Amino acid sequence: MKKLRWAIDGELWELDASTPRTLEGAARAVPGKALPLGLSRGTKLFRPNQIDFMQRFMAAPFLPSYTHHLGVTIQRVLSIPVSENWSALLLGQFNLRKFLSSLKENGGGDGVRKRDLKSIGKLFLDKSLYALGFSSEVLLTPDDTLLLSSDSYYTHNSSSIPRKKAVFHHKGTILWEKYLKCRPLGSRPSPPPSKFPHHNLTVDAAWPALFVDKETGTYWDLPFSMAIDLASLPLDSGLSYHLCLHHNHGSPKQFQGDPIAQVPASLFPGVSAKCAFSYEKNVDIWRSKAQKLKMVQPYDVFLSNPHVSASGTIGAALSANFGESSVRLVEDAKDIKQLSYHNPTLKSTLLGDIFASMSFTAQHGNFQRLVSDLTRFHVRMDFPSGSKFLSGATLLVQDLLNSHQPSPEAVKMICPTTSLSLQQQIAGPFSFRVDSGVVIDFKDKGWHIQADQPVFAIEYALQVLWSAKAVAWYSPKHQEFMVELRFLES
Repeated sequence: MKKLRWAIDGELWELDASTPRTLEGAARAVPGKALPLGLSRGTKLFRPNQIDFMQRFMAAPFLPSYTHHLGVTIQRVLSIPVSENWSALLLGQFNLRKFLSSLKENGGGDGVRKRDLKSIGKLFLDKSLYALGFSSEVLLTPDDTLLLSSDSYYTHNSSSIPRKKAVFHHKGTILWEKYLKCRPLGSRPSPPPSKFPHHNLTVDAAWPALFVDKETGTYWDLPFSMAIDLASLPLDSGLSYHLCLHHNHGSPKQFQGDPIAQVPASLFPGVSAKCAFSYEKNVDIWRSKAQKLKMVQPYDVFLSNPHVSASGTIGAALSANFGESSVRLVEDAKDIKQLSYHNPTLKSTLLGDIFASMSFTAQHGNFQRLVSDLTRFHVRMDFPSGSKFLSGATLLVQDLLNSHQPSPEAVKMICPTTSLSLQQQIAGPFSFRVDSGVVIDFKDKGWHIQADQPVFAIEYALQVLWSAKAVAWYSPKHQEFMVELRFLES
């Protein structure tokens, strides 16, 4: 799908977005304009590992993907055995649309019928049909991994720039503990030992780094970007914190698109240090106490408990920015009354704000039967900037006191970022899912509500792995299709 996270993961932390536009299969989210909260990784395997898993255990000869710019491409990996804790993968991509176009252009209207095997074979020697990626992953400890990757593209355009990346990742075991709680007592393995079980740490450097603006869907390339991200992982309700240090270098350029969009302020060169503290409270309104089917394993243990629940989060964030990006951030937030300090001489800016989020989830079914055993609905409302909300509320009250019609600007400032998710079992492990944002069209006099960037997906639950699934998603607005593998995700 367009975003790595589903709607349930919310908008407060900028998670990576899935995209088939590069071999890596992901792009960083452009930090929010009012107060960027930083980088936070979602739960997924690195793209070459996903393809390798599907080749080995799902008998998939290759994985297809589609983008408007590249057309249909197919990918396959070659595993290079190194050692038990060290793996290397070679990822190859073949542009099927370009190959068929070349075949038709060189063979006339009859295509293949007018060409012999030798001439067809020469078409395969065209380097522009291919892209190659090499990745090496080292398991330093049971919780720590080091990933190095390099991708090469042979097309003759801006996307042919080689892309390199280095990532160190320490993963906490909270998600593992939640997973164990969903399994029967007799089948619970011991949790892996960890020195920091309640924290995720990511050190990420990429050159160039690909970013995506979640508001416009525009992709941006930065010559160099580095981030250090530390996030606490509360088991359920409670306090948590998030720290991030981010450095950008070089001028951002639009990736695969008409260079007419305005560059987001947070992508300009500079250094930013960010911290956020929040409190989350989860409440079960209703949870089924009915017995599940005996001797029948759910297709996904995270989706095996009918319930109705709600959650709320409130927190505060502080951001210190240095460099050109700090000047742009002040310009973007000049109309919002928030805690801020700007020093033009040092090109530094200090921004502070509060944020909040509310969500509601309802699920019917245990996801055990062949049909009609899973219906899930989720809605989430995020208020990324409390200062923006208060400023809009003040303007709205002034309009009402003066007997004026509420201005669209004031209503827009108080409206939360709303997202909906609906999942319905089709048959057995297959389910259909749609995720979409909800926005108000303020340009229309009637202020009509409409869907924003909907994503449609078919999920196939891998029952033998308790909580894993293959996901094939399509984004109509961005014209992207992709097949992914995910673990431990509700």
